[in-house]
Amino acid sequence: MPAESIIARPKPTYWLSYLLVMPLAGFVVAAVIGGALSGLLDHKLTRPEILSAWAIVTTLITLFAFYIDRRRPHFELADSTLRIGRGTSATVIPLEEIESAVFGLPEHTPWWFRIMRYAPQSSGSHHFISMMRANSLFIRFGQRRYVPLCLYFTWMQNGGELMEALRERLRDKLVGAESYTAAEVKALNLPRFNRVGVVRG
Repeated sequence: MPAESIIARPKPTYWLSYLLVMPLAGFVVAAVIGGALSGLLDHKLTRPEILSAWAIVTTLITLFAFYIDRRRPHFELADSTLRIGRGTSATVIPLEEIESAVFGLPEHTPWWFRIMRYAPQSSGSHHFISMMRANSLFIRFGQRRYVPLCLYFTWMQNGGELMEALRERLRDKLVGAESYTAAEVKALNLPRFNRVGVVRG
């Protein structure tokens, strides 16, 4: 009997965060652009011009972010495939083509990332990224491609469930951290989580 598909995607509250984040981002971008144009044109912006620029920039940023977010943070584990993304830009990985998988990324990281833990302003980011690295599933598949998959986010619906189900499906292909090659370690110094990459060298 085919296994039931598991779909991981952002929760509704994730989209509500746009109401707070996008107006703020629009204000910052509009202020930078408006300030630059005001200086170049030697023209002091009026209040209506400022509000109009803020509204236009916020709308454009929101539409662009929604277009990206609607496609990328979407994952589906079916009976025989793992789909990353949606639409024509999605990557479909047949489970039988997965060569091996490792739970946890290499411990080696760039020096500047290691010292982040000692700075109060960046220690939180260091801890968060370290947790992502420790809980990622590194998947190797055809043509030297790979994906460091991590869906353990509070805003990701069914993210943890999909990860656990995928680990169970790949239990016969799980290998240890000693299987990492030098090229893979280098590629994972700055991993693009949940994005397909190609090992170079």
